[in-house]
Order: sequence, then structure tokens, then C-alpha cells
Amino acid sequence: MPDLPAPKSLMIKNQPRTAGASSFEATGALKVIIQSAHIDGADAWYRWRRPPSPFVSIRVSDTRTATDMQADTYDPSWIRQTFFLLVKSPNELVTLKLYDHHAYRKHRFLGATSFAMDRLRSANGMALDAQLPLLKEKKRKGDLLCSLFYFPVLSSPENETGVGIVRLTVHRAEDLLPSEETSRNSTIKPKAKIRLAWDGPTIHATPRRKILEENRSAVWESQHEFLCFDKCACVVYVDVSDPHLENPALGHVSISLPDFIDATTAKRGPWPLSGSASGKLFASAEWRPLNLAAGP
Repeated sequence: MPDLPAPKSLMIKNQPRTAGASSFEATGALKVIIQSAHIDGADAWYRWRRPPSPFVSIRVSDTRTATDMQADTYDPSWIRQTFFLLVKSPNELVTLKLYDHHAYRKHRFLGATSFAMDRLRSANGMALDAQLPLLKEKKRKGDLLCSLFYFPVLSSPENETGVGIVRLTVHRAEDLLPSEETSRNSTIKPKAKIRLAWDGPTIHATPRRKILEENRSAVWESQHEFLCFDKCACVVYVDVSDPHLENPALGHVSISLPDFIDATTAKRGPWPLSGSASGKLFASAEWRPLNLAAGP
């Protein structure tokens, strides 16, 4: 069983996506542990210059994240700083770039390295510790020490552990009845925002859509995938609002992830919107468990 964070720490670095094919885009999850780096200072820095304040930028496909900054050092250590990223293919290229942090001007590029994920498939247990060379203009500028682990989607749910990838689709909301004052505004354009905790940050927001007069509906068909570390403890919160209105709230709903998935499988719904006289939300959730046995 890999070392997994607590459910509340889950904030996946995943970009919102518009509705497309019904199949999952993500084929698994990549765990990246950034441990330390060594920066060769003799060629790149003069003695009168301060040591760099490095941080590492991590990119897999359209997903990006970054480590903390370590101040004034040629040998930064991130004490096993860990990231989980969704990947669309086991053949993805992981790109790691080292920068010198600047508060008031552009960060200085120090070097980059890349890692082909197909190397993990030839490694024992889909895991690999690597010391990767940092290159700038084809010259070696240092080294980066990291560990990578790949967890593919399970082909069968028999050995499911409660860790997996969730695909949420916010289809539409119907019978939205704004206040009498608000209804005088003919350009009501609500959007839906998704959170995983009542006071948590938004992990996905749909575009704003104009309400259709015939059934007071807003159609989004917007999808988002995220990594869930505890299926049973996860609760999905959806807020429907128009932030441009004086009273922006149009309704909200909270659904436990198991209930959400079961309702989608059984084709039940819609979900009544709290705070709305008759509003209802059409949304679905799909689940793909991860093969944790492939990791450390």
C-alpha cells in the first residue's frame, strides 16, 4: 500500500475539461516525490551573486504543479515533497524544470530534465528512483533526485481499495427560479462550481450559460476528473450561482460519492437544489479504481 495523504489534503492539479467522449481521459495516476537537487554554481553564477532560490515545476500533459521554493541554496532539499497527477497514457513524458525564484521579476530558468513513463513499465512494481541530469542549452547544470510511481486503472473492481479516479459530469440545471428582483434581469447566466469540502476550494467551474426560457434551465455538459483517496468519505458539493447578480446563489446540493455513483449506475435523478423552490440538478459520477499493488 503506498503512502497516501489524508482525504482532506486532496487538491488535484488537474485542469477543467469540456465535455467530450464519455470514456475516461485518465488511465492512471502518477506519484512524484521530489527529494533534492544539486546545482552546479561555478559556471552559472559569479561570486558576487546570491545563491539561487530554487523550485521545481512538474508537468505531465496539461497538468502542472510545483514544489515549494528553497531559499539561497545550491543544494535544495524538499524532504520528499509528494505530488499525485492524473495521466492520460502510460507513455506520457514527465517534464521537470528547475527555476530560481524571483518575487518581482521573471523566474530564472536553471535547467530541465524529462522522464519517459514507459521506463516505469520496465521497472519493478511500476516504481523507480532516479537521479536525473539537469540540462540547459545541452549542458549539464546539476542533478535532480526523485522517485516516480505509476498506478494504473484496475481492469476489474474485485480488489478495489477505495482509491480511484472520479469523472464528474454536470449536465444541466432546470426550473431555476431567481428572486423577483433578479428575474427582471434578462441576462442571467448561471454556472456550477464543484468542491470536495463545505469550505474547500473550487476544483472545477463550468462556463456561464444563459437560462433557457422554456424550462428555466442552464445546460453545461461540463466534465472534470480528479483523484479520490477515500471513496466512502468523499462528499461532492455543487453550487449553482450567477456571480454577476446582487444575490448570486441559485441553489446547491451535497452528495456523498458512493450515492452519486450508485445513482448514476441506476440512472436515478435529478438532484433537488437546496435554496431553490423548484430547481434541480442533473449530474453524474463515474468511478475507476486504481491498482495500488503496482506501487511501492
